[in-house]
Amino acid sequence: MAPLLLAALLTIDLAGIVLGPPGGPDCHADVALVMGAAQYDGRPSPAFERRLQEALALHEAGCVARIVVSGGARPGDRSSEGASGVAWLRARGVPDEALAAETTARSSAENLAASRELLGEGPIVIVTDQLHAWRSLWLARRTGRTASAAVAPVRSGRLRYAVRELTAMAAYRLGLTP
Repeated sequence: MAPLLLAALLTIDLAGIVLGPPGGPDCHADVALVMGAAQYDGRPSPAFERRLQEALALHEAGCVARIVVSGGARPGDRSSEGASGVAWLRARGVPDEALAAETTARSSAENLAASRELLGEGPIVIVTDQLHAWRSLWLARRTGRTASAAVAPVRSGRLRYAVRELTAMAAYRLGLTP
């Protein structure tokens, strides 16, 4: 890829990361995909809990009928991100028939790929952090998905998070990450 083109794309990516996705969630989508984040022995981390709260609000508002929570477990974990997220939502009144857990994904790309059968073929709402939404939507479009985003706020570490997201986008743009 030509250096000037890469620089232009990364400038667009940085703006998208910092500003977040345009518009809000598409409530014509049937299902929300909550992108995994850390959990501790079945208890969602604060960042993961903010994502789950956003998904719960979508469900309670009637915006989505189903919620898929995606994310695997690290070695030694007794619970996966997907399972702990579903348990958190169930404890807040989301019925079992509206919930599904994907429990193997270890990256954003894997969240989308491993959840494909659970999501069906229609449009989806990706629920993630505001700074992660740009990359998540880009990955969804790259695999042919129609997706919108519902974003949870990032409370701290915004600069480090934005740099991480821009680095990940650069790796995708350069073909270093499949």
